[in-house]
Amino acid sequence: MAAQRAARRVSAAGQPVRTRALEVVDADGTIRARLGLAPDGALALDLADAGGLIRATLSVDPGGSAALKLADERGTYRVALGAWLDGSASLDVFDEQRNHRVSVGERPGAPAGLQVWDAAGHLRALLAHGPEPDRDASVEFWDRDGAYRAGLGTWPDGGTGVELLDGEGGLRTRVGQRAADVGAPAVVELYGAGGDYKVAMGEYPDGAGRLSLWDADGEPIAGELPEPPSQ
Repeated sequence: MAAQRAARRVSAAGQPVRTRALEVVDADGTIRARLGLAPDGALALDLADAGGLIRATLSVDPGGSAALKLADERGTYRVALGAWLDGSASLDVFDEQRNHRVSVGERPGAPAGLQVWDAAGHLRALLAHGPEPDRDASVEFWDRDGAYRAGLGTWPDGGTGVELLDGEGGLRTRVGQRAADVGAPAVVELYGAGGDYKVAMGEYPDGAGRLSLWDADGEPIAGELPEPPSQ
């Protein structure tokens, strides 16, 4: 369990050197590091490569957000780690075109976990918990068009399951256990394109396994599973 730490503040000690900016240069006079205040009041430490290109920035802005940003060899920021003014904290990864691709974070009122986007900006995968009471723990997937297609999780009502959806967002398959009441059934359910039941198979509270079928008109054809073969 993480230890609780009191907030720390900078205090004067000894004989400090006071300045608004400090620069470090190499033998060629290239600025390789700069610590200073920006015109907007942000405090930043910039670290540059041999060509003078800023590759890392550690900053605290006037609003209170603190961040570490890392850039590639072209100077494009690719990674950002921060504690933000809205109360969130995250590690974000971007591609060469600055498209947001991966985020691991915790945000007030949002799921805490991992999110993955494709190059077109569509959310494709989520591994997260909460926020309660609307969500529990789940792994979810979207297709290239941004449609939600599959999920695996434990749900706030106590149920568990895997669900598969078609491209129109219609639920087509569900495998899982209903809300965790006493004797809750474990079921496999198949749905038609219109959302109507087609097949349901499960173990019910009386201990029996049953198979139910529905025809094309939605009329039920009920039956029980056959006895298992003798050993």
